[in-house]
Amino acid sequence: MNREILKAIIDVYRDRSEAVLVTLCQTSGSTPRKAGAKMLVYSNTQILGTVGGGILELKAIQKALELLKTKGSPFLWECEVAGEGMICGGSGTVYIEIIDGTATD
Repeated sequence: MNREILKAIIDVYRDRSEAVLVTLCQTSGSTPRKAGAKMLVYSNTQILGTVGGGILELKAIQKALELLKTKGSPFLWECEVAGEGMICGGSGTVYIEIIDGTATD
């Protein structure tokens, strides 16, 4: 895992805040980033890291913010970018999960 992302996750717990971790789990075809790419999304819409940019990343951010808003369960999401006007034309599966530093033990 990227040290910057790992440090930011630790900061979320230390600061008793929340963020959403987005992990690119699988890709097929041409994609800007490959499996293992991570991005942290904060409630103020700031991000750290990238899962490849473009429409996949934009939609992943939207889904992450919705998950944070609803306090839902983690989920896998599949995105085809071929029909979205992206040059790469591949697809990706993303795992989206809340990092909840506000939870008490």
